[in-house]
Amino acid sequence: MKKSRFFPFERNRYFYGKLLTVRDFESEQKYFNDKRRLLNRLLFGSGVVAGLQVVAVDDKSVSVQSGLALDGLGREITVSSPVTLKLSMMEGFNNNDYAKNVYLCIAYDEKGKEPVHAVANSSARPDEISEYNRVVEGYRLFIRENAPEPAQFEWNEFALATAVLYDDGHVRVLQTVPRYVTEGETFEARLRVEKTLQTPPITFEYEPLGGLFPLAEDPGCSTAGKIRIDVPADNKSDDFVVQWPVRAAGSAGDKGDFGSKPGTAVLTIGDRRIQVESACSQTIEIVADTEEKLWEAYAARSMDEALGSPAEPEVVLAKISLLQMGPSYVIDHVTPLPFNELIANSPLLGILARRTGSSLPGGGSDRAAFTAGASVQQLEADEPPQFSVDYRADKSHFDFTLGLPQQRSAQDEISSGVVDLPLAGGIVKSGMISFGKQERSYYTDEISHGLGPGQVMVTVGLEVADNDMIPDLLNVNESVFYGASDVFQGSDYDIGLPKVSVGTVVYPRRGTFRIGLKLLSPAEGASLRLRWWAVRSSKDTAQQAAAADLSFSEREAAAGTDSSGALDGSQTRPR
Repeated sequence: MKKSRFFPFERNRYFYGKLLTVRDFESEQKYFNDKRRLLNRLLFGSGVVAGLQVVAVDDKSVSVQSGLALDGLGREITVSSPVTLKLSMMEGFNNNDYAKNVYLCIAYDEKGKEPVHAVANSSARPDEISEYNRVVEGYRLFIRENAPEPAQFEWNEFALATAVLYDDGHVRVLQTVPRYVTEGETFEARLRVEKTLQTPPITFEYEPLGGLFPLAEDPGCSTAGKIRIDVPADNKSDDFVVQWPVRAAGSAGDKGDFGSKPGTAVLTIGDRRIQVESACSQTIEIVADTEEKLWEAYAARSMDEALGSPAEPEVVLAKISLLQMGPSYVIDHVTPLPFNELIANSPLLGILARRTGSSLPGGGSDRAAFTAGASVQQLEADEPPQFSVDYRADKSHFDFTLGLPQQRSAQDEISSGVVDLPLAGGIVKSGMISFGKQERSYYTDEISHGLGPGQVMVTVGLEVADNDMIPDLLNVNESVFYGASDVFQGSDYDIGLPKVSVGTVVYPRRGTFRIGLKLLSPAEGASLRLRWWAVRSSKDTAQQAAAADLSFSEREAAAGTDSSGALDGSQTRPR
């Protein structure tokens, strides 16, 4: 890190008769430059203030738009007009292996202007030009072929910790976790693979340490307890990210490592298998309040830490992804500001703070203390409705998830059965015993149709099962007569059934029904067999299921438990 000493500050003191030298005028300029740059460094940091967009002009050239940036020493970098450059002609570009990603950087630069003869320089000949009359504050554009270290970007790493697990110039694997989490918080860990576009398939996996920071759930990227990231060969991106939830299992004040167990990190590039031996763990601290801890860390920085700057305080304007095409290269795409080196002004920060509800310590906000989001999931038709709430303490955000079962089948529900109605010893309306005489009524016991509570339609017929030869010849030895059977009287299909009148009564709440039969002519035999059919409309089924599900959900919400907990009847549903 380069230390910039802008102080102590000394000003010129002018008085009559003072002999002014070059040193006095240089001190005058240095005083104001150093003060301005000190404030730039401490108040704004480094990055692009405005403009400086990078676009591909053709397959081999890029254009940088006019704009302003501040470097790591607080110096202003100004590009007054757009400039177009061919990559192969730029400083730092190596014309060897073209299948790579390169980084376009800009840095502060000064150049002399207006060369003049120095009168006081006695060693120079009269025709020699030995000094410049002006200094032009300009810039230098150049190429870096290796990605900068994450620690170079101070504010990116202030709340997050990023470690480089592997880097060979073509493939870089990074892991990012928060520096501070709260007790019981579920946070996200992220693995990022940066690669060139023509790299073979990549796989990276390791077995996590666990300890204070176990996996919160199966992240979908784990196999046999290992974290795994697969980048297929046909992936068109040079940046592939996977993230998974991790839970903070310790208490406030605890510190623990998150990463891989020693010897378990393996990187596969095509057919090449690489055992990653470098340290693959980062320290995370569990705190009572993340935001408050960040303010404490900011206030605890020393002056030397605040003024620390990379040895080359450049600003990375873009990542340029190249493809090798025979002996040359083409630009595939340009990613602007890959490390988010952007300086936002105070009005913009105020707008964002009001919209997100964040504020400075002691300040206010025009938004609620928390935000909320909702989503709906579809469940199987036979599953009960589900409702869950996930709270993100670091963002003061509630996620409500409602699970609803799929709509049941639109087919009607049908059941059937038979019942033998005795004609001797049955109950009649007059309370006397009947032996199948006409003008008598008989009733079955209460019959369950098996479709459950609700409205059904019941149809009843007289069933004939006779082994006599004549009915068998007529093919009516197994017959069921519905409705008025006397319409067959005198026909070839008449088998001598008594004339009857049949009715039913349905009990929807109990899911049962009863059959009543009135003999209109004398009947032979001790009983009649009745075949019944119960039908429920699919519309009624769906409405009843929805009503039952709603009733279940209301009871569950009123009790404040899930389906596995006991319902407390003393609680009421809030309105």
